[in-house]
Amino acid sequence: MARDFIKVDATQTAATAAPLLKSYVSQLRLAYDTGKRIIAIMGHNNDGTVFTDIETIFGLPTGKGQTVFNLVNGSIGSMEGTFQVSDAKTITEQVG
Repeated sequence: MARDFIKVDATQTAATAAPLLKSYVSQLRLAYDTGKRIIAIMGHNNDGTVFTDIETIFGLPTGKGQTVFNLVNGSIGSMEGTFQVSDAKTITEQVG
């Protein structure tokens, strides 16, 4: 396997935006890890038809469990390159 890691050197004098890039990467990693945890919880609280337990434990309005499940699942799929969907953006605009 090729060595493809890209090291960001924030110690370079001219690398004034390096910390911003490192923060972005770190926040994306945290979002991905959190999303995987959430989808695992959601996966154990629905049967593919009934999403009421998801609504209860995540504090969602009645009837929105499946919608939020799909957005979380889609956002993770986007990050993994499995789906070509905009759910990672959509969830930030519609849920909160």
